[in-house]
Amino acid sequence: MFRQFRLSAIRGFTLVELLVCIAIIGVLVGLIMPAVQGAREAARRTQCMNNLRQLALAAHNCDSAKRYLPSYAGEVNGLTIFPEYRIRDARMMGPNWIVECLFYSEMDILGHQLRKYATDQPIPMDDVLRKSITTPVPFLYCPSRRPAEAYPLHNDFADRFGETAARTDYAINGGAAEPTPGNDAILNSVGDGVWIYGIRARPRDIRDGLSSTYLYGEKAMDLAKKTNGRCFGDRSPYIGWPNHHLALNSYVRFAELPPNVDTRTNCLACHNFGSSHPAGWNVAMCDGSIRTQSFFLKLEVHRALASIENGEVFTQD
Repeated sequence: MFRQFRLSAIRGFTLVELLVCIAIIGVLVGLIMPAVQGAREAARRTQCMNNLRQLALAAHNCDSAKRYLPSYAGEVNGLTIFPEYRIRDARMMGPNWIVECLFYSEMDILGHQLRKYATDQPIPMDDVLRKSITTPVPFLYCPSRRPAEAYPLHNDFADRFGETAARTDYAINGGAAEPTPGNDAILNSVGDGVWIYGIRARPRDIRDGLSSTYLYGEKAMDLAKKTNGRCFGDRSPYIGWPNHHLALNSYVRFAELPPNVDTRTNCLACHNFGSSHPAGWNVAMCDGSIRTQSFFLKLEVHRALASIENGEVFTQD
């Protein structure tokens, strides 16, 4: 009897009991994982907003020192982007808005090294410049989209800068725009933004109000091409190339179409704002405040927030 009692006392789980336990654990994991993923995405979105806050702070530091915002830098206009008026002013050629922001952040040493690229002349590549062009700036990358790394270059950009270069997930506000009837790929400007073709913007030029005008925001990208360097809105290094018509498409965006979450085969990503956040896209306003804008914002409101002096009156609902 004692032996039988010991055997019954140490009896393990039956197969049915084990399967039930596994099923319960699976259900619990299934319930917990969405909450965990949601918390991680919230943390990534907060980091993205902090990135934009650093860029906005650097822009205001630049304005305090130079009396203009980091904006136009003598670039040629972008691919299939036609301003309503104005012409290029090559006399203003210099560091683009991103490199200007580096001067007024903790990356000022890198910014000074990259000044040498603000030219259309051939670049003598050496180890210092090569390291500079491939050094990623963490606050230029949205953590929900891709790691802060150097990504491949192609065609003319590879010939000029090498095989890889650092990129940006943020763009300056180029203003309100409308697609050409029958062809969304051709953009026509209908209201100046902070990046104004041929002019450096100053806070006093923003007559619609600093708190009612976009400064910098997340750029749209083709989801299938976010790391291979072949998205037309991501072909150039973040330092740009003043005389190349595709460089501007990598760091200037317009309020042409409603912003949207990143999608595959998005051939209009090179014009518009967007993000990889399910909840919306992040934007820095000209007063330095940071917002998460809904993807369902009305198009006329979106364009009004992008223009600096059209005098629109609207409500964000």
